[in-house]
Order: sequence, then C-alpha cells, then structure tokens
Amino acid sequence: MARFGFPAVVLAVVCTAAGPGVGAPPKPAEPPLTAAATLVVDQEVNVTTRVSGVIDGLQVDRGDVVQKNQPLATIDQREFKLDLRAAEETLNVSRADHKRYEELFRQSLCSQAELEQKRTRYELARVEFERAQLVIERSVVRAPFDGIVADRFVKLGEKVLLDESKPLFKVVALEPLLARAYVPGASLLKVKVGQEVTVVSKDLPDARSTGRVSFVSPVLDPGSGSVQVVIRIKRDPAKLLRPGMAVQLVFAAAATAP
Repeated sequence: MARFGFPAVVLAVVCTAAGPGVGAPPKPAEPPLTAAATLVVDQEVNVTTRVSGVIDGLQVDRGDVVQKNQPLATIDQREFKLDLRAAEETLNVSRADHKRYEELFRQSLCSQAELEQKRTRYELARVEFERAQLVIERSVVRAPFDGIVADRFVKLGEKVLLDESKPLFKVVALEPLLARAYVPGASLLKVKVGQEVTVVSKDLPDARSTGRVSFVSPVLDPGSGSVQVVIRIKRDPAKLLRPGMAVQLVFAAAATAP
C-alpha cells in the first residue's frame, strides 16, 4: 500500500466517506394530498309566492327538470284580471281627458294648472295599469334558474299569502357542481388554484370525475388550523355525482418552483 504514497488509514477513511453516496436508494414519493368533502351547488332556493291567492294550477312536481322562468304553479287570476280591466278603462279615460285638455290649453281655454292636474291623473292611471299587469305576471310562480325541483310544499287549492313567505318549491341547480374541503394549514403549499383534483364517491366507486381548484381561502381557520378549498367539478358521464353526496378528493401533485 505504501508504494501509492498514501497511508492505509487515509485510504480507508476516503473509501468510507464515499461509499454511502454510491447507489443510494431514491427518496420515496410523497403521498398525494386527500380530503373528504360533500358536493354542493351555488344555487339552491325555496321559491315563494309574490302575490296572495289560491293555487289553481300545478305545472311541475318533485324530480322535474326545469328551465329558468318556466311556470311552476299558477295562482287564481280571475280577480287580478278584473282589476286589470278596471285599470285599463281608467287609463283610457285619463288619456283621453289629458289629450282634450292639451288641446284646450293650446287654444288658451284652460290654465296650466288644470292641464298639469289632468297630466298627473293620467300618469297615476298608467302606473295603476302597470301595477295590475305586474300582479298578473307575478301570479305565475316561475323557476328562478335551470335546475331540478327537489321538493314541492304546496297543494292544488291551497291559499298562499305573501306575508307568510311560505316556500312553495325547492329548486336546486345541478351545475356547477362544487366541493368544499378543508385541508391542514401545513398542506397549504400543496394546493394551488387551477390544480387538478380526482373526485370519487365514497358510496359509489363507479361515480367519479375530475375537477379543478377554483378557490383557496386566504386565511386559516383559527380553531382547526385548516384552509377552505373549493373545487369546481365536471359532471360525470353517468351523472351519478349529485349535490349532498360524500366524496373523496385526491389532489394532483402541485407544481413547485425550480
């Protein structure tokens, strides 16, 4: 060993220092971030009446898919139509009276004050006519947006009152489908807006889809130390995923800065 010019002890130290770095096993991949969540939608409302009256028509029932402004129920319009006719007659008389006084004013046969009085009556009559039209329009209960009738609370022949604000229908939008999850603050760097997420139903393994993170809360919950994350989800082809369903979220690895 001496003929190489190095003592044996030195060679042994060099070999020992270099040995562990050669052929060391790769660092195991970090498991993906997962979280439990419940699917929700942004739009879910109880539809109430905007006028008082008796329900004399039901156009939909539970489970029906509806479009925005589609009629759900109709309130008896007979009295409302009588009010509309009366308002229309009053409007016609007031309009004719106003025109007559305009002509008299041009001929200096009436005063400015008299003309203004007739104009005011005409405008009030026009407002009452439009109000009567609005009551007719509001007597038809309509869907506020595209969705599905999740429940019906009203019966044919039932009297509904504006002051009670009783729900008549519950309408739920089917899209966009969202999941709200809470991840530990320590995992904040693993979640980014736009990040892909796999969504799997806990009860129906075949119900799965993908989504993307649309919102990461800028603050942590002080009690749990967690961060709210909202995922916008694509509807699965079979449309098995639906609001209220418990799901498991698997976050794809977030890109890190070099």
